[in-house]
Amino acid sequence: MKSFANLHHHGRIVTDIAASITALESDLGMTFAPVRKFDPIRVWLPEDGWGEAHIAVTYSRVGPIHLELIEMLAPGPYEVLKAVATDHVGAWVANVGDEVEALMADGWDLVMAGASPKHRYGQMAYLSKDGGPVLELVGEPIRPMIEEWIASTG
Repeated sequence: MKSFANLHHHGRIVTDIAASITALESDLGMTFAPVRKFDPIRVWLPEDGWGEAHIAVTYSRVGPIHLELIEMLAPGPYEVLKAVATDHVGAWVANVGDEVEALMADGWDLVMAGASPKHRYGQMAYLSKDGGPVLELVGEPIRPMIEEWIASTG
């Protein structure tokens, strides 16, 4: 499947991002990019429409598969994702809208996206199939921003 061809990260929803970073740095010697707060970030849910998520996010510096940590700063749309799975894999795709539509035609369910179907799902979308793994599609247009973030020191 094309969507799994360019895996970039393994994401996990955590309860305390600072404690998770400290533990992973201590236990595994990992280092992380600066934590960024998206407070709020607009997302779109198939059942509820638009919502605002309040999250803090970081990525491990080591790759090529980075560890992404997400902490929900307040209850909100990411609860829907967490109810499906606390973990996901993220892959770069050229066109999020095209990939979402192809996966949905193959039986995948949209969990949450960066925009509505009218707006071609934005630059990120989470999907799952039959209780299996959650796949996050991440648009190539935001790749330079994420790579710069991972490489940054502050």
